[in-house]
Amino acid sequence: MPEMDPEIFEKLRDFIYEKSGIFFEASKKYLLENKLSKRILELKLRDFEDYLRFLQVRKEELYNLFDAITINETYFFRHAQQIEVFLIVVGELLKQKPILNVWSAACSSGEEPYTLVIALMEKYGQQIPARILASDISIEVLEKAKSGIYNEYAVKELTSAIKQKYFDIEKNTYKIKDFVKNKVMFRQLNLIDDKDLSSVGKIDVIFLRNVLIYFNNESRQKVVDKIYNDILNKNGYLFLGATESISRLNTKLKLVHFRQALAYKKED
Repeated sequence: MPEMDPEIFEKLRDFIYEKSGIFFEASKKYLLENKLSKRILELKLRDFEDYLRFLQVRKEELYNLFDAITINETYFFRHAQQIEVFLIVVGELLKQKPILNVWSAACSSGEEPYTLVIALMEKYGQQIPARILASDISIEVLEKAKSGIYNEYAVKELTSAIKQKYFDIEKNTYKIKDFVKNKVMFRQLNLIDDKDLSSVGKIDVIFLRNVLIYFNNESRQKVVDKIYNDILNKNGYLFLGATESISRLNTKLKLVHFRQALAYKKED
């Protein structure tokens, strides 16, 4: 396949940014080429320009585009220190209300929301004091999340006892048990779509880990503003990726230093 023309790259990049908030710097042109080449071959199109025209006409192709450009490397209990802090803030918030709303805002193939359920069950038993919403822009990874079937890599941080308790194990395949799966509601959701975000409702704890790194400052500000103004409850917490920060954004969220990890709190 011919290399992507710089002008077409800019048009594709702008189209992707408009639809998803994900921004590809000029230095990442090769990455976008790699991610889209397979889809172009599947559609039997000639080149990237053809694919852009196809996207502009066939709106349903957006979902395949999102699947192609998103990165979904994750595993259970990733950055376990944050999960420890999650349990601390859950205990704090349960003093104010009997049940919490928790949102895994870019859940990928489901490891994060199922981790939250397992962590809560280990502390509170199967009747956890929380409703778990999990969303992603990619329909493909949501289908994988709903199936709840994982390989050895995904469970590499789990003890044998946790695996036995929460998974049906067959050879090197781990299927999340139904009593865990049934605690999560999955939805396809675009973080820069106001209508999608408005449908989330009020949330007490949000996990938005390793997502904003793919947005430019304008999109980051938009998402953080929407979370602060319309979604996160008073005294609620926002968790970002372990190495992420929103210190350069204009936000009233307060950075809270726990011994294990950091989180942002809405105090107003």
